[in-house]
Amino acid sequence: MEPLRQLAKDKLAGKKVYAVMSAKGGVGKSVISSLLALTMGETTLIDLDIHTMAIPKLFGLEGKLHEVSKNGIEPFEIKTTKIVSLSGIVKDNYVILPGSNQSSIMESLIAYSHIDTNTVIFDLPPGLGDEILVLERITDFTPIVVTTPSKISKKVVDYLMRYLRERGKEPKILVNLAYMDCDGKVVKPFGEYEGFGLPIDPSIEEYIGRIQDYEGAVKEKLKEFIQSL
Repeated sequence: MEPLRQLAKDKLAGKKVYAVMSAKGGVGKSVISSLLALTMGETTLIDLDIHTMAIPKLFGLEGKLHEVSKNGIEPFEIKTTKIVSLSGIVKDNYVILPGSNQSSIMESLIAYSHIDTNTVIFDLPPGLGDEILVLERITDFTPIVVTTPSKISKKVVDYLMRYLRERGKEPKILVNLAYMDCDGKVVKPFGEYEGFGLPIDPSIEEYIGRIQDYEGAVKEKLKEFIQSL
């Protein structure tokens, strides 16, 4: 095994690893990743979306750089969550990489980071790409698939679900924007769905840039979901 890949594998050895993914963009995956990390207690949240890097934007970390110690890249620390992102290395610059370089960047981010929590959450970019292959090579992870109950989301997510099951993994399905609570009555504006439903909470938009302060209905529901992991 290549030394870099072995180092990344060693960093995750013995840890509970969750990969939050989606089949398409715009389903609220990074928000869910952040709230899961904040709810689980001492957790390292690693942003594997090396192109758009949404996690730092959610936590108000734009423009901030990781410190580097003898232990490697030191995560940002917010409450009980430790955060690692390529944004902490390149600041607000966009990153365009040819396919041959993407895997090595992801492996390097993991290999050189200081990961000292027992739980690690990866926020993956949407779709099927190098990031899933990278994780498969270095760790055994539990996939958490985020979707919405819309027809197009359901159709697209089938590809991802089929791939994961063929690889021997049974994904946990989180359905974002699944229902509204109208004075105690549950309304499902997009129809029925399969999976664990999360409520629609318009107030969550007010917490972009300070997601760590959000304590609303979505986070409360995620506490129930975590019990099933």
